[in-house]
Parts: sequence; C-alpha cells; structure tokens
Amino acid sequence: MKLRPQLRCAAALVILFGWVIPAVAQYPYPGRPAPRPTRVAILQYMSGEVSWAQCDTDNWAAAAINQRFTPNTCVWADKNSRAELGTGSAFLRMNSETSITVATLNPSTVQFKVQQGAISLTVPRLRPGEIYEIDTPNATLTVTKSGVYRVDVFPKEDQTWVTVRKGALAATGTGKAVTINSGQQVRFHTENSLQHTAEKAPAPDGFDDWAKVRNDRLGAFKSPPFGVVVGYGPYGAVPPPAPYPPPY
Repeated sequence: MKLRPQLRCAAALVILFGWVIPAVAQYPYPGRPAPRPTRVAILQYMSGEVSWAQCDTDNWAAAAINQRFTPNTCVWADKNSRAELGTGSAFLRMNSETSITVATLNPSTVQFKVQQGAISLTVPRLRPGEIYEIDTPNATLTVTKSGVYRVDVFPKEDQTWVTVRKGALAATGTGKAVTINSGQQVRFHTENSLQHTAEKAPAPDGFDDWAKVRNDRLGAFKSPPFGVVVGYGPYGAVPPPAPYPPPY
C-alpha cells in the first residue's frame, strides 16, 4: 500500500525526531554546567602484594594496577610491599604492612583513615575550600597548606607520629588543636587525646626517599603543563585523571 505524500512526510518527521530527541537528551542544556565528576582513588603504582576489600565485608582480593577505589574501601600493603593512590590532585603512598580506609572522596573532600603502618601524603596544590584529612586513632589531621606529610601509626603502643616535610597541618581531637609546621615531628601518645611531644623532623628514611622520587617523577610540584598527574609502575602506566573543578 502506497502512502500519500502528506503521510510520507509525517512518517519521515516522526523517524527524524525519534533519532534527534534521544541524542539531544544526552547533552546538557546550553549554559548549564556538566555534571560534576565523582572523585576516585586510583592505584597508580604497586610493588609486592596489595589487597583490598569493602570494609563491611571480609572478602579480600588482590589489587590491580589502575584499580579505582571508592569510599568504604579498605586497602592493605603487605610485608615488603608499597602502593601509591592518586586522587586526581594528590598522592597517598603506603609503606610495608600498612592498613588504610578510603573514607570520603568527593570534589571538595578527601579523607583517609590509617589503622597501622606509615603513609606519605603529597598535596601539590590546595584549592580554596578543599579538604584533605587523615584520621588516626590519636588525632584527626587536616592539611592547611600544600606540602608533603608523613603519618606513622603504632596501634600496639597507642601512638601516632606526624612528620611535616613541607607545608602545615592542624591536629584536632580532645583538647586544644595542635599546629604542625614544616620541619617538625609531633608524637601523639594517647587515644582520643592530643597529649604529645614535639621535636625536629628526623632525617628522611627509605620510605621518604621513595616518596620523593615518585613526586619528582610525576612533577608533583611543577606548574602545569609540566606537572603531570600520572603514575608509572611495573605493571603499566596510568593516564592522567580528569581535572576536578573547585568546589561551588
């Protein structure tokens, strides 16, 4: 059966709009910002054995390079192992026998919990309103300047040692807040208390040296476009994560 010219034209318009409307729906309206990206922690480098699990389960599995961790993920670096997590604008590195929890990841806040072991946090640029926080059994540590920070947690001794290689952070808990500046090490001695001793930061050890080598290789403190947020590990390369916009 042949359609009259008017019906053929109407049918063509229906088909055309059937293709165009879904296509248009995939794009934001002009003038409106695109949806804000969700921040993740990417395993950019690993050596030895690194494992992970959702923190509310006991289903541990071997981690893989380029793996993306979301909040409520527990990560463990085994004996003689190390790991580097990139958050798009900062790096958290784990030393041997270190346990952490990825607590919060969004465009304005990055929060990790350290249960034991040693971590090194590098924050090359701290945007206005952006928060980097390390929670330990003895204190909550909030970065106040871009820099390099090391945190050692000794659960059996009920101690947390905080070393600032560059920058500054604030430690809060029960009691008056403690400011730790570049070149200082503060040792917190009691759970849920800010009882502490302060002294000059010790000389870098092998873990600090490795973190510095990684920062230099990634150009962490170089201005863009020379500073590249990308990790090169023994298992491959990680492409640079998309930049995150400043908080609204």
